[in-house]
Amino acid sequence: MTTPSPKALTAQDLPKLLENDNRVKLAGLDVDGILRGKVISKKKFLSVAEAGFGFCSVIFGWDMHDKTYMRELKISNAENGYRDILAIPDLKTFRRIPWENNIPFFLISFCDPETKEPICYGAMAGAEYEFYTFKTPDDSKSPAPFLQQNPHDQLPSLTEGMFGYSLNRPVHNKDYYYEVFDSCADFACNIEGWHTESGPGVFEAALEFDEVSEMADRASLFKLARKQWPRSHLCR
Repeated sequence: MTTPSPKALTAQDLPKLLENDNRVKLAGLDVDGILRGKVISKKKFLSVAEAGFGFCSVIFGWDMHDKTYMRELKISNAENGYRDILAIPDLKTFRRIPWENNIPFFLISFCDPETKEPICYGAMAGAEYEFYTFKTPDDSKSPAPFLQQNPHDQLPSLTEGMFGYSLNRPVHNKDYYYEVFDSCADFACNIEGWHTESGPGVFEAALEFDEVSEMADRASLFKLARKQWPRSHLCR
């Protein structure tokens, strides 16, 4: 019999898949993204593979040192006694752990015990870019001819000296400075903070924080937007 691929596994495939095993390791992610789990007998696993089993919700209420957070979640709190939530093995995550004698391993999904809906939590993130800016030498439209004849560190910096958070130096190139800020807003890749950093020609752009997947998109789009900034400057 050919072993089904993990994506096609069903509960009916499990007895054959685990015929030479007597235990299974299960784990799910807690509120900090840390795996929490345990080893259970094969008999127990086969009995809960579809319906799921109880798992203490306190993993959504404490930190990596098992200390409860001051702010408790609705799903896990002292008032409800950190009740059990429903943990359902995700059969498509099946793999064996080679450094633990090939014990079978499954990730578990956590669900509300009453609604059976998945318990989801989001993460917020921000992205911050620091980079050098240079003047295009000799009033040319491109730095390429200059770089063909000179080392890159000979490019003139857009600002001089060490002056982070300067209010005056960006204004010397205010068309560039404000166009960057405004064009990113037009591109739905908003900058939250925009200023000089310490170093010749160094700028910092902090993008508005958002849900982590949206932030990942914005971080990539910001690099695309940079290519469209005023051509009188070269940015890297």
